This record gives sequence, C-alpha cells and structure tokens, in this order.
Amino acid sequence: MGLLDYYRQFDDVPQEEINAELRRKSAEAKAKALAEVPLLDLSSTEWPDFPSAEVMNAAIFAARGNVNGYPDQAATEVRRALAARHGVPAEQIVLGNGATELMQAAVDRLFAGGGELLIPWPSYPPYPVMARRAGGRPIPVPLAAGAVDAAALAEEAGEQTRAVIICNPNDPTGTYMDAAALAALIGRLPEGVHVLIDEAFIQFQDTEPEDSVLRLVDAFQNVIVFRTFSKVYGLSGLRAGYAVGSAHCAPLLDAIAPLMGVNALTQAGVAHALKIGDPEIERRSQLVTEQRDRLLGALHDLPVDAAPTQANFAWLRAAGLTGAELAARLERNGVVVAPGAALGDDDHVRVAIRGAAATERLLTALHKSFES
Repeated sequence: MGLLDYYRQFDDVPQEEINAELRRKSAEAKAKALAEVPLLDLSSTEWPDFPSAEVMNAAIFAARGNVNGYPDQAATEVRRALAARHGVPAEQIVLGNGATELMQAAVDRLFAGGGELLIPWPSYPPYPVMARRAGGRPIPVPLAAGAVDAAALAEEAGEQTRAVIICNPNDPTGTYMDAAALAALIGRLPEGVHVLIDEAFIQFQDTEPEDSVLRLVDAFQNVIVFRTFSKVYGLSGLRAGYAVGSAHCAPLLDAIAPLMGVNALTQAGVAHALKIGDPEIERRSQLVTEQRDRLLGALHDLPVDAAPTQANFAWLRAAGLTGAELAARLERNGVVVAPGAALGDDDHVRVAIRGAAATERLLTALHKSFES
C-alpha cells in the first residue's frame, strides 16, 4: 500500500470517529505511562541533583590543564578559602579524600595502642569498623529518644577511652546536639579524650548558626570537626572532605593529611563551589527545612512517628512493624527507603527528605501502606 492509498482509507470515516479513536489511544498511552511510574528512591542521603554547571566545568577544566601533573599537595587555595570562611588559621584545616577517610586516619592514629571508641548508637555504620580496623574497641552507647545521651557517654568514659565520635546531626536519627550541650559533655570527659564531631549534614540544621559547634575548636584542645562536600554540595563523586581542629591538634592534623594530597579535579571543583555555591546551598537547605516540617506535621495523621530530625532525612517507626516490613510496604507503593537493620535499629527506616513532589509521593505511599 502506497502512502496516498494509506490516507485514502480514511476518506469515508467521520471526523468524530477519528477523534474518538485518537482520544482512546491517548488515554491508553497515559494509563500505561502512569502504570510504569518508576520507584522513587529515598534510601540515600547524598543530594540527588547535579552541582552547578560552573562547578563541574571548573573540575573538567582542571583535568584538561593539569591531568599530567601532580596537584598542589597542600591544597592551598581550598584551605585558604575554608580558613576565611570559618575564621581559623589555614594550619588548622586539612583537606582529604572524603570526611570518612579523614576520620579513619584520625582513629588509626589515636588507637595505635588500642583503647575504646565511644559511639552514640545507632549512628553512622562505618564508625565501629573504623575502631576495629585501628585495633580499638567500639563501645556503643544507646541514644535516648533518638538523641545523644550525654550523661551516659560521660559515665561510660574511662581509662581506656581514647575518643568519642559524634555524628551531628546524627545519621540515621537526624537529631542534633547544640554547641552548649556538646561543650558541657566535653567538659565532663576525662582529660586527653579526643572528641571527633562529624558534621556531614550540618547545613540542614536550623537550630543555631552553622559554625556554632565548629567554634568549639577554639575552646577545647582535643576537638576535631569533620565536614564533607558529598551531601548538600552534591559532590560525592569528587570525594572531598575536610577537618578543622584546635591548635593543640596540629600534630594529629598533619598526621591525617593525605600523603600526596587531593587530586586536581577535586580541588578545582571544591574551590569553585566555595566561591559561587552559597546561594544554591541556602536554597537546598531551605527546601529541606520546608519539606521536613511538612512531613513531620503530616505524620500526626498516620500511625508513624519520627525523631525530631534536623537533617535531610527522617527516622520513621510504625508500631507493630519491623523496619523491614515498613520498607516493604512503602516499596509496594512506589517508594524505596533504607531499612533500619543495617543502620543499627531494625524497628525503623530512614527516608530522605527532598522536594515537594518527593514528599507528596512519600505521604501518599505512607497512607496507602496503612489503608485497611
């Protein structure tokens, strides 16, 4: 059949019939598309969107111009920018290949002769692994209502305690310990115990100014604060983090710095993110705050409760269900979350907080999960 013959077959078909057939096919296509909506994955904590194109281009440009040469081992530009931002000497800052790697290096150094690492629990799963790799012994100290139990930590600290590691806001519960409470805890610990504070999610809390806890490095000798560019900055693939310590910690900071530094692409991307990224970081932080409030408020109408999160995720529990069972219900309704068993508590799930559309889908999935 030729092209003209194909169209002639419609000459005697009424226009209304043609339109009805077109509407039917359109409805079928729409229904098929809706039936094939992909799962929404809210199981991870990194930012889901790309960073600014300018940041990506800065890293690519660095690769084209410097890939055949060694990077600045001291990461001078990045450390100067961070020093100006935080109001501390550049000598008290170390840039590394991710905050977790820097924390592992610190634990390796502190536990060379053994000892105990106190960990509020549940928390970031690699912490116990860090202690064991270094030859130390991880001591989990249960949280109180999802938050760090300062009294229990102080009571647990003893002669074998080398360090306390605190994720703040805590992963996976999202609870936050303010600077005054942390200062009080540090003051109760035995002399010589280091306090390692992981602030991977600090930009999402709205309890106090962002650097309130970081300022503790000015007041205490054995405090080191770790931050990352993997979360709100959206630079997980570049593997960049840094540590800020007290002047007293200078030898430890020198010891944990990467021997050959951080690669040129990462340094260029981070430097540009620090230069132009603040408006976008503020937008993302405000978005999470808005959606966090919306989610927590909506839980009043559901048989689900959550810790008072200050992060970009929530720690949910449904009475009578394990975390695995709640995760399975949500997945059947189109949303993937992280079951709590791998995060330290099988009664919960961790769910990422993102934009308005993601919150809507999550709430819809929660309501459907408990329909009788």
